[in-house]
Amino acid sequence: MFEFGEGAAGSYVSQATQQRVKRTAVVLTALLVAVFVTIPVYVMIAIAVQSPSSAFAGGSVQLFVDSLSFENFRVLLTETSTPRYFFNSIVVTASSTFLSTVIAVAAGYGLTRFDFTGKTLMARAVLFAYMFSPIVLAIPLYVIFYTLGLLNSYFALTLALTAISAPFTIWLMWQYFQTVPIALEESAWVRGASRTRTIWDVVLPVARPGYISAAIFSFAVSWNDFTMARVVMSQDEMYTITVGASLFLDRVSIGWGETMAASLLIAIPPFCIALFLQNYLLQGFNVGGLE
Repeated sequence: MFEFGEGAAGSYVSQATQQRVKRTAVVLTALLVAVFVTIPVYVMIAIAVQSPSSAFAGGSVQLFVDSLSFENFRVLLTETSTPRYFFNSIVVTASSTFLSTVIAVAAGYGLTRFDFTGKTLMARAVLFAYMFSPIVLAIPLYVIFYTLGLLNSYFALTLALTAISAPFTIWLMWQYFQTVPIALEESAWVRGASRTRTIWDVVLPVARPGYISAAIFSFAVSWNDFTMARVVMSQDEMYTITVGASLFLDRVSIGWGETMAASLLIAIPPFCIALFLQNYLLQGFNVGGLE
């Protein structure tokens, strides 16, 4: 018979050692991810806040910022259609976020509180619809909007973006409303409140983390969209900021500095929303059954 000595293969490894190994692995993985994500962001910021002559001095990219310059931002705001692009993005993002959230709350509540044949199948089918890539939906939607004469309109792009985000937000709210006790509504009904009043005064305050999470998701989909905006909008003045920023590299007078500055401006709103609403986001996804 073979006997393993202390420390040999097959010997007992203490739980404390296992925990240290796991903790070290988690920390190393987090550091690798942080480096992988941070380096492109730093390069973007470094190029954006330097003048083109400084950022590309000597024929190479200078990643160490010696002096700050807002020349790239000045060019964007005064010599390009960036303000118009931002306005377009704000309009369609706000509209799509609102519409998608309202649909998600209504559909999620209906799937949770009303019984009908095929309810679970319908809810899963809604989530399955989210699996389709936007490019798969782009051509059919283009044909529909072209037939209806809705191309190059905020309304068409809002509907297209809602079609992308609504399936997931509906499923999210369906999951979240299952955690809201029906007893709260029954208590309000006993006191004479209508269903509408109960939803407004009782259900929605309790479900706030859920629909805020749904709104954040819808915002991210709409704000970062490129495919639908490029397909639905064909006029330059109707482009969103994501499409507009991609056009800067094709112009003679606009280069990498202005493109990085535009990218930095695009990144600021999602960063602020994630920073200030992260607690709602975590609560919505965790309690909603997505942990």
